[in-house]
Amino acid sequence: MFERLLQFIDVESLITKLMEYLPNIVTALLLIIVFLIINAVIKRGTKTVLVKAKTSLHAQNLILRFIKYAVFIFALLTIADQLRINVSSLIAGVGIAGLALSFAAQDTISNVISGVAIIIDRPFQEGDWISIGDMHASVTEIRLRTTVLTGFDNETIVMPNKQLSQERIVNYTLTPKIRVRVSIGIAYKEDMQKARDIMLETLKGDDRILSDPAPVVIVKGLGDSSVDMDLRFWTKDPLKKFPLTWEYTEKCKRALDEAGIKIPFPHMQLFLEKTDAVKILVSKEW
Repeated sequence: MFERLLQFIDVESLITKLMEYLPNIVTALLLIIVFLIINAVIKRGTKTVLVKAKTSLHAQNLILRFIKYAVFIFALLTIADQLRINVSSLIAGVGIAGLALSFAAQDTISNVISGVAIIIDRPFQEGDWISIGDMHASVTEIRLRTTVLTGFDNETIVMPNKQLSQERIVNYTLTPKIRVRVSIGIAYKEDMQKARDIMLETLKGDDRILSDPAPVVIVKGLGDSSVDMDLRFWTKDPLKKFPLTWEYTEKCKRALDEAGIKIPFPHMQLFLEKTDAVKILVSKEW
């Protein structure tokens, strides 16, 4: 059977073509080695730069993976061209497929681009405590398409990076200190200076509170039923903003109660004119 097969194959011609093609194969093998070295050098250099820039480990992995794929694609096209494979038609086919895919996955591509922007700009990092609108959460993981957050009640929140990049973000972890505001309303008949002294007294002896800038109590407005006052002080730990707010709201309430200073609840006074209808309503004959 093998002899019959040799009758249909021009062995001499096949060997001749193989010898002609052999330099291309050798060159392709050398290119593979060269690109492996290039990939290792670029990977090592990029990692060194990222470590010096204090980029997060997750961001480093994403960037290194992207570089790896880019080098692989470039190497594949170069080696294919060396092996006399029609690369132009391959690129054209990939381009058409990529164009169709881009229309079908616009949101995904936008999220990926936003993810890369977040990794480069670093408005926050994993472990940071941030606020987005009315939501406060810690950053658990930054992915290429989404970011995973953990809320106050330990709920897991997965946000698309495109939406996250368009929101107003406050990063509390980046601030060395933060101001706490405790709002208290006292009755109009009460002494404002006395209330101010009592509220400031509640802060004494607390090492969590900074003396510079000094704590203050201001009158921020006149409400319908109360004089609205703010106890304002600074703390060096931004993560204590809300716990301190809740703690000192209770402390101020207790201290003002002990001093006999009333904190009024909303009420309304109704004045009636002396009309005939009112007289009839209040008369005993009705």
